[in-house]
Amino acid sequence: MNSKKSFTPVERKKVLISNDFREILLTQDTTIIEQRLIVMILSSIKDEQSMFISVKSPIDFGIQTQLSFDDCFDGWANQGTVDFIIPLKDLNPERKMKNKSIKTALINMTNINWLQLKDDSINGFRAVPFILEPGWNRTNIFFKMDKAVMKHLLNMSHYFPLRKDLPYKASSTNTLRFLMWIIKFRKFGGVTKNYTEILKELYIPTDKYEGRSRFERDFLLNIKADLDFCSDLSFNYSYKNDKYSFVIYDTGKAVGFQENFKSLNELQIDRALKYIKKKRALDEAQIRVLKDLYLFRGYDELSKRIKSKVSPSYKGRDYIKAVLVLLAK
Repeated sequence: MNSKKSFTPVERKKVLISNDFREILLTQDTTIIEQRLIVMILSSIKDEQSMFISVKSPIDFGIQTQLSFDDCFDGWANQGTVDFIIPLKDLNPERKMKNKSIKTALINMTNINWLQLKDDSINGFRAVPFILEPGWNRTNIFFKMDKAVMKHLLNMSHYFPLRKDLPYKASSTNTLRFLMWIIKFRKFGGVTKNYTEILKELYIPTDKYEGRSRFERDFLLNIKADLDFCSDLSFNYSYKNDKYSFVIYDTGKAVGFQENFKSLNELQIDRALKYIKKKRALDEAQIRVLKDLYLFRGYDELSKRIKSKVSPSYKGRDYIKAVLVLLAK
């Protein structure tokens, strides 16, 4: 009996997203459960992905043959599909997600319109499901993936690293989608576009937000806080002459505070941050997130929204997540 190629998640800090799949994540309105499943899948196949990454060497060894996808797939006993086994404890570690929601996400990912892959035989595209034949029991989720989809995930000609824990810490499904949009401008250090262009490229309906102010308050600010908190890349932005300018930065190299107060609002924010940092046991990254929230909403407004509304037992990351949940309501 032939053994089938089977994948299961591996403990990793980062996963790799192909440029092909980045475009798909940008267009798909994925749920948190689906985003977690995606990083589980990418964690499972990272070793295979690494075989398709060209390593540049300063020494010329002559012509080297790069492993092709077909060469790799020919070595697998099950030619048409591969199997995935995802432990439920990895997908839902705190058991906050309902089984019904997980089943709904699995079924949604089998929808034929989940992916659109190029089909040279018709000189066009065809709609295909992301996963096939999902099943589950008390401990695991099982499904298959078609060879064509796997090829999409293993196309490492251009790829981007992503922290595996982002879908577990982010307050919104928009965070991953926005990161997939802005990450393509990383090599330029940022990008400048008008408001309408941004909505179009993020596949957001033009009437989703009641103007630019609501877009900043309900979309950009929360995403920036998420990325400052749980991503290697984040951004600052400004608005001038009807255009947004985004500057991308490495969160690990972000500049700290400057003790230079220009207003009563800033002084109140500084005092509040010093108090909350000690009371809630926040680290520097978490303090940066909270400072951004105060600077955007103002001391008076944010204090009214969160004062006495977060359980005293919440510390560190749990406190920041509780604040973001409050602001999203």
